Amino acid sequence: MRSKRWRSASISPSTRGEFVALIGPSGSGKSTLLNIIGLLDAPSSGRVVLNGREVRSFRDRKLAKVRNSELGFIFQTFHLIGDLTVVDNVRIPLLYRRLGSRASQPGALDALERVGLTARASLSVPTVGGQQQRVAIARAIVGTPRILLADEPTGNLDSQMGDEILELLQALNTAEKTTIVMVTHDQRQADKTGRIVRIFDGRQVN
Repeated sequence: MRSKRWRSASISPSTRGEFVALIGPSGSGKSTLLNIIGLLDAPSSGRVVLNGREVRSFRDRKLAKVRNSELGFIFQTFHLIGDLTVVDNVRIPLLYRRLGSRASQPGALDALERVGLTARASLSVPTVGGQQQRVAIARAIVGTPRILLADEPTGNLDSQMGDEILELLQALNTAEKTTIVMVTHDQRQADKTGRIVRIFDGRQVN
């Protein structure tokens, strides 16, 4: 769905640390809106304000720096690199901050500890199977982002694994006061967040 179909949306969290669910049918524009919030797409009209700053005037280099320092992304399809170990996947955002392998190692291991995967740090990604979503979450939080954007983080998982991932996100939200915006089709999962924003045909309908 193209961003130009967006007509009305206002989902700014009222306080730091809010957990917001974007819910709506397939094709309604949830992922497009998430990409706009994440500075991956630009809206055709309106404003995007991040931490009190309007980002319209930011150049590409500035946008990349803000994404790396203030935003964390959890993708439904993980986007992990299969040829790398678990810990090497997690350290990638830190490498973009020009931290070398040695300097980025403690932060990557700490992120893995927070998702319960320290023991699997040296394994290759394919061998961890259903725990790949946890690796993706560790990579998203390694840079201690203020805002975590999750696109269907439980969509490819069975209900038990999905509940475990949601509990992990809730724990991060509570302990770290990280603002989380999560796209989901699952009303049951949405009901466990702090606020629900319903999307239909490129519009916010509540």
